[in-house]
Amino acid sequence: MIDLSILVCSVHTRYDTFAPKIQKQLYDQYNILSQSDQDRVEIIVLTDNKKQMLGHKRNLMVSMAQGKYIVFVDDDDRVAEDYIQSILEATKSDADSIVFQAEVSLNGGTPKTCYYSKDVVTDHNDIKGYHRIPNHICCIKRSVSLESSFPHVLYGEDAGYSKVLLPYLKTEHKIDKVLYYYDYNKETTETQTARNNKGKPMTKDYIVDVIILSKATDPIGRAMTQKAVDTCFFGANGLPVNIIVLENGNGTYLNATSIKREGKFHYNASANYGAEQGKAEWIMIANNDLIFRDGWLHHLLSAGNDVVSPREPKDSRQKDITENTKGYATGQHFSGWCFMIKRSLWEKIGKFDTDVDFWCSDDAVIEQVKAVGVEPMIVYDSIVDHLGSATLNSQPSKVQNDLRWKNLYIFNTKYGKDKFVNHPKYQEFVRSMK
Repeated sequence: MIDLSILVCSVHTRYDTFAPKIQKQLYDQYNILSQSDQDRVEIIVLTDNKKQMLGHKRNLMVSMAQGKYIVFVDDDDRVAEDYIQSILEATKSDADSIVFQAEVSLNGGTPKTCYYSKDVVTDHNDIKGYHRIPNHICCIKRSVSLESSFPHVLYGEDAGYSKVLLPYLKTEHKIDKVLYYYDYNKETTETQTARNNKGKPMTKDYIVDVIILSKATDPIGRAMTQKAVDTCFFGANGLPVNIIVLENGNGTYLNATSIKREGKFHYNASANYGAEQGKAEWIMIANNDLIFRDGWLHHLLSAGNDVVSPREPKDSRQKDITENTKGYATGQHFSGWCFMIKRSLWEKIGKFDTDVDFWCSDDAVIEQVKAVGVEPMIVYDSIVDHLGSATLNSQPSKVQNDLRWKNLYIFNTKYGKDKFVNHPKYQEFVRSMK
């Protein structure tokens, strides 16, 4: 039985510099182990010519690993002389994570100690050194590691992995000494180029039920919905998502469960129906005119809020947002076309308000979560592009009036709001009601 898989990512430009140095350190230690201990360890080095994102490579290596525990060693870092023996002995603890200290040197500066623990919760620094939640250089049970994955992003894939992993770390074994030396140098660090690596889910326990509301009546519409499904599925970068397309038109989709939804389109009623088809901890409601970027789910999960929305770079309402931001403004703090909510909160608010059926569906949800003390959040690093569908403008004027102004009237009346009350079209509709 293999107890420990040591995983080293490298690139072709380091084949005769850093790569052989770290392998010598590891194999010198491996070779002095007893035969029985050697049988408990595997060392995997994956070198490519920069055709894979680092997060994708790390995910591949976790899937390749045979050990009960996995730990990463970066090829340009160093390890203590008793690194393998110390960790191998600690695997007997059967803890979810095995943590130790790292000595961190930045650009040749004075080293500082980094302390890792699941109890840190939020990364921070103090006079003692760095304090971090367990990440890729910590030793993690492979079965627990598979609950997370590394996002395919240009930087910070380790942080994305660790923040999603943290809730699954129930037990911890500490080795109270430095076993790892992190030597960052801006002159030798390797920069990444964005790659379209399609990683598949590593486990089948869905994290989120993604409900995509579609009304695709022609090949163009169906292609748009399939694009949303594909980018959602692959952009989750190994995290398992259950995509359910509620089709009010005519289409079936790969990597998703397609459910025909006939009759008059009702946004929140459809959202509720879709949510009822799943059982994941999170529910996402999304339009079909979206493109999800890599890491979208990692960032939403890492935000630590019960209602979250991705950022849309082209939306003028979000142009001043530079970090995760809470509030109650529609479009600015809550994207009705794509938002994620804890299932427990959805149940607490009595599911989504169905008194409105199109316009103000998002406003109603904001009022519902506000009533129970939850503030929506836009997550800056989670990016989803909203293409903008012309479905509404293609409808007859009577239908448009009902979808817009009738819903607005219902919302204002129910929640005591005055949204667009001075708009001529709204005033005209109100007069028509008398």
